[in-house]
Amino acid sequence: MRRIKLTIAYDGTNYHGWQNQTEGDDTIEGKLEAAIRSLLPNEIPELIGASRTDAGVHARGNVAVFDTLSTIPAPNFTPALNRYLPEDIRIIASEEVPEAFHPRFQPHTKIYEYRIDNNRVPDPLKRLYCYNFSFPLDLYAMQRAAGYLIGVHDFRSFVNPDSQVFQRGGDAVREIYHIDICRISPEEGAFEPNASAGQMVNAAGDGQKSVAGCATSPEFSGGELRIRISGNGFLYHMIRIIAGTLLEVGTGKRKPEDIPDILSQRDRRAAGRTAPAKGLTLVKLVYQDTPLPHV
Repeated sequence: MRRIKLTIAYDGTNYHGWQNQTEGDDTIEGKLEAAIRSLLPNEIPELIGASRTDAGVHARGNVAVFDTLSTIPAPNFTPALNRYLPEDIRIIASEEVPEAFHPRFQPHTKIYEYRIDNNRVPDPLKRLYCYNFSFPLDLYAMQRAAGYLIGVHDFRSFVNPDSQVFQRGGDAVREIYHIDICRISPEEGAFEPNASAGQMVNAAGDGQKSVAGCATSPEFSGGELRIRISGNGFLYHMIRIIAGTLLEVGTGKRKPEDIPDILSQRDRRAAGRTAPAKGLTLVKLVYQDTPLPHV
């Protein structure tokens, strides 16, 4: 038996998330399993996904594995499976891994990105992948607020109470490694890094270069904003609630210094609104012994 690891990109707009649910719902997992069955009709695939993204959430680099008796060379699964997949789902890499490799339990870093269209008139070309939020934003305040989220915390205030983790008796303790808040040039769609971005330290004052601010001015209005977050795990709606809370800081509804109190309350009602799913993309999963990209 061989274990094949797939790296998958998809537009989540038309799907009810990653995980198979009720019969008739289109899911990413369902489409992938159907493609494997078409390619390997004598096998019953059991796909194991690393990140079970919600309905409407996108991915550039989700990971899944399946076991097979097939002798097809591992790299050839990429073009072979893509023949059976819709255009909004693509295998971008395939490789053989040890049978013990489990994409959820193997230690790894998750990197997500939340995109905000900050134009007064929504950009129609970004409507499926950005949340249109037209109010002016204080990016420096957002960066300071993000600093309080770096490190190991109980993130219960930033998690939907319906999370299956709680139903199974788990907790909301997770570690966030890094948060970038970057503006995109409205003319060119490119990052405009601040010369001092690497110097931005988190608001707790511990000196770690974990919050990188890419804005060239404290006030931001127009163009696109991206919040990129890396950590060892994220719970149900966690990144979307963090994004919604940071936007409230950006508009002045909350202060950066409110974040520690929100964390300490361990109550979902203490944090901001849940930002829409369409702005969220799973960028990459980085497994141990794989170089961590600059985020």
